[in-house]
Amino acid sequence: MKRLVTVVDLGSNKIAACAAAIDRSGHLSIVALDSLHSRGINGGDITDLNKAVEDLSSVLKRLERQKKRKIRNVFVTASGIDIETDVSRGMVPLAKTPREITRRDVKKCLEIARMTRLPMERTILENVVRGFYIDGGKMGITNPVGLYGMKLEVETFIVTTSQSKLQNIAKCIDHAGFLLDGIRLSSVASANSVLETEEKENGVLLLDIGDTLTETLVFRDNMLKDLRVIKKGASNVLDKNMRVDKPKLDAFLGELVDALSGEEENFSSVVVTGGGALLDGAIEVAEKMFKIPARIGIVKRAGRNLNSQDAIIHTSTLGLINAITKEYEAHNTYKNPIHKAFRKVLDIYESYF
Repeated sequence: MKRLVTVVDLGSNKIAACAAAIDRSGHLSIVALDSLHSRGINGGDITDLNKAVEDLSSVLKRLERQKKRKIRNVFVTASGIDIETDVSRGMVPLAKTPREITRRDVKKCLEIARMTRLPMERTILENVVRGFYIDGGKMGITNPVGLYGMKLEVETFIVTTSQSKLQNIAKCIDHAGFLLDGIRLSSVASANSVLETEEKENGVLLLDIGDTLTETLVFRDNMLKDLRVIKKGASNVLDKNMRVDKPKLDAFLGELVDALSGEEENFSSVVVTGGGALLDGAIEVAEKMFKIPARIGIVKRAGRNLNSQDAIIHTSTLGLINAITKEYEAHNTYKNPIHKAFRKVLDIYESYF
C-alpha cells in the first residue's frame, strides 16, 4: 500500500505544494504539484491570515483535483529572518564494554541534544546533525548505527524560530481545513534535493535565494557547518521594469561574500537555488564573486520529469518528501513482529541495566 505525503513550502512570498506517493520499498512518485504567489505571506511570515488561508486552500484544492483524492494532512517547510542557530551536544552512555550502537541510541542522543535552554518566545524548528562521536573520538561520524562503542555523543545545529511564527502557521493550516504533520526549515529541505553527497563531502555553499530572503548553508565532510538568513533576495536586484540590474546583482552577491567571510576554506563550489537561480547572469556573477565554480541547484531525484522552473520552485517540497521517504523506509524495516518483540525486551533491559 502506498502512503501519500503532501508538503507545502511557505517561501518568501509564495506557496508551493507537492503530493507524492511512497511505496514500502521507498520508491516515490510525484502525484501532483502546484504553486502561486501569496498575498498573505511576506518574508516567510504570515502577514495577512485570511489571504494566506485563501491562497493555501486554493493551491491545495488544485492539488486535489490533479490527484483526484482528498488531502487531509500536510507537512510544511518555512523560512524567515527570525531564524537563529546554535550548537548543541548530547551524550548517552552505552555500556561498560563496547556494544553495537542502535537506532534507538541515536534517537536518545538527539533527544538529549534538543534539551537546551531557550527564551520563552523561542522554539526549536530543526535539529541538524553535524556529526556523531564514539568514546570521545575527534572524527565526526555520519551514521554510527552498527558501530561499537561505550559512549555516543552528537553535535547538532539547533535551528530556532519564534513560537508565534509556528502558531501562526498552524492556525493557517487549521483554518484552511487541513491537519499539520510537522514543520521543517525550507533551506535544509532544499539541500536534501539539490546537493550531491560528493559536494557535501568536499565543501559546498548553498545559496537559497527567495524573493525577499536568502538562506546560506555551508556543508563540508557531509556536515552542516554554517547557516544564515539574510533579509535580501531576488527583488532587491531588479529595476523598475523587473529586469536584472547588473550593478545591484554584483552588490548583492558581494554582500553575501562579505557575510560569509571566514567560511571560505569550508567550501570549494557554490550551488544557487530558489527563485534567484532564475535571474539572468546569477550563476556567472556568483562564480566571479566567490572565485570558485558555481551551478544552478535543481531537484535531482523527483520520480518524475520536471520542467526547469518546477525543478527549482519545488526544491524544498521535494527535498522534504525525499527525507520523509527515507524515514518511512527505515520505519518499515523494523515492523517485523519478531524484531518488535526483541526491541521491547532490549528496551526493558536497558531501562534497568
